[in-house]
Amino acid sequence: MKTNLFFSAMAFCGTVASLSPSSLSAQEKATSATAFIDSIGFATHFGYGDTPYGTAYPGVKKRLLELGVHHLRDGLTRPVEGERIEELGKLGIRFCIVAEPEIGTPVEIQRKVKALNARVPGAIDVIEGPNEPDLFWVGSKKSYGGKSGANGKQDAVDAAVLFLKDTYSAFKIDPATAKIKVMGIALGGTYEPNNNPIPKGSLTNFVDWGNFHPYFGGNPFSVPYAYGGLEKFYWHGTHPGTNIGEFDYATGTYSPPYAPKPMASSEAGCATDTNGTSEKAHGKYIPRMFLEYFKKGFARTYSYEFLDEFPDPNNREARFGIVRRDLSPKPAYTSLKNLISLLSEKTPKSNFAPGSLNFTLTVNPPQGWNKTELVHHLLLQKSDGEFDLVIWHEVSCEDGSTKPRRQFTPPPMPCTLKLDHSKFAVSLTQWNDTGETEKGNLDQKPGLLKFDATDNLTVIRFVPTK
Repeated sequence: MKTNLFFSAMAFCGTVASLSPSSLSAQEKATSATAFIDSIGFATHFGYGDTPYGTAYPGVKKRLLELGVHHLRDGLTRPVEGERIEELGKLGIRFCIVAEPEIGTPVEIQRKVKALNARVPGAIDVIEGPNEPDLFWVGSKKSYGGKSGANGKQDAVDAAVLFLKDTYSAFKIDPATAKIKVMGIALGGTYEPNNNPIPKGSLTNFVDWGNFHPYFGGNPFSVPYAYGGLEKFYWHGTHPGTNIGEFDYATGTYSPPYAPKPMASSEAGCATDTNGTSEKAHGKYIPRMFLEYFKKGFARTYSYEFLDEFPDPNNREARFGIVRRDLSPKPAYTSLKNLISLLSEKTPKSNFAPGSLNFTLTVNPPQGWNKTELVHHLLLQKSDGEFDLVIWHEVSCEDGSTKPRRQFTPPPMPCTLKLDHSKFAVSLTQWNDTGETEKGNLDQKPGLLKFDATDNLTVIRFVPTK
């Protein structure tokens, strides 16, 4: 670990010594815009009757449908949860269900899911292993297969692993449920690298996707250098890339039990409580989270969660939503809704194979902001041929070491895009701090486009001309 950090630190020192612009040139393969949208999900709690999920369900449903999200994560222990899954399933929303003993044995869970999907085909498309057993199976003393959380953390994890293995077998043995994805166990504790209580490779053959909960903000497993307005950039940073970026602690720690299966995240995000992330920063971070995680290769990301459950501004657990308790949208909701809308197609072609775009992206940083590799991009393509180049500056806009968090605005990063755009109608859309979009300034010359990248999203659209 120390050796890796040393070399990373030396590489960083080499970076800061250079003030010249950085360029990235490639014949870059695009990814399907539809596939990106399909990677977006949210956790919900329809069984919590004393929250808006229960008391204001019609309004919650309206907000969900307006957002355009296709995937939700919930439970199946209460009758109302099954009712919501069926109702929303008929509208095209698909559910991930967390498998827990409260629902039944693995075989009983499989039978319940099979019966529900028989009524609404495809309503449940993912089964997740027990949630954070190193916390909840210990606290509730859950047991399975001769192992019990009453005996401590390791026994709790071992019991959950046995439960997951039997769940996988129950689903895969029946053709009616064999195509449902089985997602692994996400641990709730923070573990040092190479100290995961689930052995390396032990669940490779019992999942379709791995799983973890990489809530962003603060990475002590990194070199504590000053950058971007912060004394310790990754320690005090609150942006999505803190744990999966330059010092990828989260994937390195939690993926080994599942490798080489792709990872997914059944919970991720941040809270907007009094001493948490500001709604302004939250509005920038949540759309970037989905982009970062998709770019990283995560099969699906479920943001925790869709709405604020209770009114107390000091209660962190009640403030994770992109929708407030009164169902008014936070900037994160507006921003994500606009991103999904811009990238969506009414009827995408099922056999579409994305093409490539040849371009050079050069970042000309202002003084003191020379880590140009933090200007990230994702090239997407729709089945009608349109390319959408999404660009963002993956830095923090607040200091996680202060209470309340100190807010600041990173400067724009001037960019130059070199490519032959003569066969495209080109336009630029930029997001503002409220999550709304506006047409941005794009200096167009033959073979050259100039614009500013910010910590909000920028999308350059290339529509083929006839």
